[in-house]
Amino acid sequence: MLKAGFILLTITLALILYACAGNIAGKTFTRVVEKKQFTRRTAIVLIVWLLYISLLSIAGVFTVSTLPPRIPLLLILPAFVFFAFLFTGRKFKKIVENTPPSWPVYFQSFRVIVELLLLGLYLQGMLPKAATFEGSNFDIVIGITAPLLGYYIFNRGTPGKIFVFIWNIAGLVTLSVVVFILLSHAYFYKHLNENESILNTGLGQFPFIFLAGFFMPLAVFMHLISMVRMKTN
Repeated sequence: MLKAGFILLTITLALILYACAGNIAGKTFTRVVEKKQFTRRTAIVLIVWLLYISLLSIAGVFTVSTLPPRIPLLLILPAFVFFAFLFTGRKFKKIVENTPPSWPVYFQSFRVIVELLLLGLYLQGMLPKAATFEGSNFDIVIGITAPLLGYYIFNRGTPGKIFVFIWNIAGLVTLSVVVFILLSHAYFYKHLNENESILNTGLGQFPFIFLAGFFMPLAVFMHLISMVRMKTN
């Protein structure tokens, strides 16, 4: 059931991203060729990245808990380097400028589902309680407040540009706390007086690896788009 949840959420988010990219490209580019090129590249990036994560996890690459840490080096770092590449490109800047400011905020609602999946992993004995909203993970608050913020700030015209910025920063902070907890239990579990790494209990396997390789980078990506977009608003 949990595996199906991770796979279904991954596919759903990828399809939403593709649909949004096509919609925004239609507003950004006047030439049909450029629109098709952007949407095609979006599809290729998503497919290649998800295949990359899947194949490496199936091969058991991410179940190794010794240093150097493979997940940060092979998943998190490449994703962030790609983000840096995107945000320095002129075409992508146009894409961000034409992105409805409420979209990246609404998108963060998916974090509620992620938190429910994390709770499921904890109940299955695959994660520590600290990684869930019953412990030290408050990331679900960002997911719950996303539609509320999006509605009152953008749809009802309530002035609150500063609130959106603070909310984005808060989202990055809560996400950082979760990442710290998970990485600690993955690579420094002995210092926490634990006998086994969470990578060995399942987190480093397919499809649970999408948590680190897709869900987390995607949440950061949406926060960055939101903050850059608010500057151009």
